[in-house]
Amino acid sequence: MKSVVGLFTVLLSAALVSGCSSSGSGEAGGSGSPSRTPTTTASAGIPGCAPACLSGLSDPGTLQAGPHRTTHFFNGQLKVTFKGRWESHEDQPVEFSVAPEGYWDTHRVLFWSDIIPVGKNRKRAAGVPRTTSGLLTWLKGRPNLHVSEPKSGTIGTGALPAKLVDIEISSKAVNEASDCPARACADFLTWPNAGDNIYGLAEPAVLRLYLADVRYGGRSHLFAVGIEGKDQADLKVFLPAAEQLIASASAPVSPA
Repeated sequence: MKSVVGLFTVLLSAALVSGCSSSGSGEAGGSGSPSRTPTTTASAGIPGCAPACLSGLSDPGTLQAGPHRTTHFFNGQLKVTFKGRWESHEDQPVEFSVAPEGYWDTHRVLFWSDIIPVGKNRKRAAGVPRTTSGLLTWLKGRPNLHVSEPKSGTIGTGALPAKLVDIEISSKAVNEASDCPARACADFLTWPNAGDNIYGLAEPAVLRLYLADVRYGGRSHLFAVGIEGKDQADLKVFLPAAEQLIASASAPVSPA
């Protein structure tokens, strides 16, 4: 399924979270074949094999002002606090995405676990370290993308150290998608057990990406938070609310 409103995003399907496909090359989500693992209680923490070994998918719908805890993302361990009413239509092991109510097709905040780089041939990029520095180096070398210089920032109440970049379609980009709604589109991310599902942008959309190296369940992981805007002006307007939400986040993870 594709949601195209300036952004060019392939949303995840129920098949992604069935928990019965393998990560194969082991590019993300731990080693070995994923097993069916139900969402557990809040005291159970996040297993090191997550998100690849977890399953589950929910559409939370309207989210009231106040604290909220995910059902599937981070094994139900991510907590955020909303100022006003928001909405979500994606809560699963690899993604929890939200938007102010009524703005789902305009701008969103996306929490991602163990994202994987994708080349212009829509294939997973080989040999990219599963770290902030590894992904940033790869993104900077992607000719159809314009990636800003990394800045230091933090995620959540625990002030997890993070690097921030803005990602846009390059002014010289060559279109990569036959169904692109703009001059040019580029795909560049996917997730564990995602099959052919990918994430990309259509000009003039922009993604502000936070990347943090974290540990949970005794393993290292790449935690990402994205702020989408339909263009730079929209991103600027949305940033205060998005940054406030990201600052409210908490989960049982530690800096790697």
